[in-house]
Amino acid sequence: MDHPTQVARIKKAFDYIDGDQTATTPGVKRAPVAAYTDKQWLDRELANIFKHYPLFMGLSCVIAEPGDYLTMEHGILPILLVRGDDGVARAFVNMCSHRGAPVARGCGRAAGFTCRYHAWTYGRAGDLKVIPDQRNFPGVERQNHGLIPLPLVERHGMIWVQPDPEAEVNLDQHLDSMQGELASYDLQKYVHYQSRVLHRDINWKMPIDTFLEPYHFASLHKDTVGPIFFGNLCLFEGHGLHHWMAVMRKSIDSLRDQPEAEWDFIKHTAISYQLFPNTIFTMQADHVETWRIFPVDNRVDRCVIYFDCYVPEPVTTDKAKKYWDKNIDLALRTVDGEDIVIQQEMERNYLSGAMKEILIGQNEPALAHFHQSLERAMAEQ
Repeated sequence: MDHPTQVARIKKAFDYIDGDQTATTPGVKRAPVAAYTDKQWLDRELANIFKHYPLFMGLSCVIAEPGDYLTMEHGILPILLVRGDDGVARAFVNMCSHRGAPVARGCGRAAGFTCRYHAWTYGRAGDLKVIPDQRNFPGVERQNHGLIPLPLVERHGMIWVQPDPEAEVNLDQHLDSMQGELASYDLQKYVHYQSRVLHRDINWKMPIDTFLEPYHFASLHKDTVGPIFFGNLCLFEGHGLHHWMAVMRKSIDSLRDQPEAEWDFIKHTAISYQLFPNTIFTMQADHVETWRIFPVDNRVDRCVIYFDCYVPEPVTTDKAKKYWDKNIDLALRTVDGEDIVIQQEMERNYLSGAMKEILIGQNEPALAHFHQSLERAMAEQ
């Protein structure tokens, strides 16, 4: 992010702080509770959103070296990411061409991938290397039965996959005006530190919702991040289907006594980029956190959350490990221990059928934008 942009945003933040204001959206938005409870609604989201739009899979460092691989079981398709011997990142449907069993699980580094069922073996480029007892498969040519490739684009240190073998990834069109700001962070320099996978009984949109307004900070997070940030105060900017929202650390007030040349917006904020449809990408003062959320088991009230922490350099000392572990602990205590706990209660309430719509206030512009983007994407398909 260039310095003039940082200065302009800090000045806007000071205006909001001094005037007891925040970014707003015109009017109160009403969103249907059915979006969180209706199975047919979820079916439309899976077909019209999750299959149609490129999905952020992680920073490049999740598969940094040749042979590094990562699997993802949820969403539209089971996906296998792998870095080839040529350094190119590729994505495949994680499905053996023999009988459809997965060829890889979890993550790691491998010379190739062997299906546990019948030992059909594939190379890092997805090519079928071995068919045991091939004489009993006359007419089955190995070169025609490799893993099914998925469209992938790696750019600005980020990996995107289109979960449709017949589609293409048009990242310029998808990211729109958001691309330049993401590129400015030099994300290719970051290293992956730790991951968590959380299975929770809530609709997939709920974990995203909670990142999109600081209105709840003073009440729900009074013992975690509430003392760190200004509550009910944010900056917001929409970019097509995406947006960013910044919440201000109370330390930002220290900049008032410093020359503008020394102002650092990133150091005194947490900037959450909602990468449509299902990712929260948070630029913290000194690291990156990503939260990718998917529906699970075709259930409207169940999701899986992939949390990843990326740091600016390899963690090689106990001091560094303790520091980053403390950051992760705070993130999980806040989101999983507070936000998601109350959201599981909300999901149960929604499923009762007693409530027909939720209200999104003028002081929740990012939340309103996310739901408007969902409506727009559903209408366009």
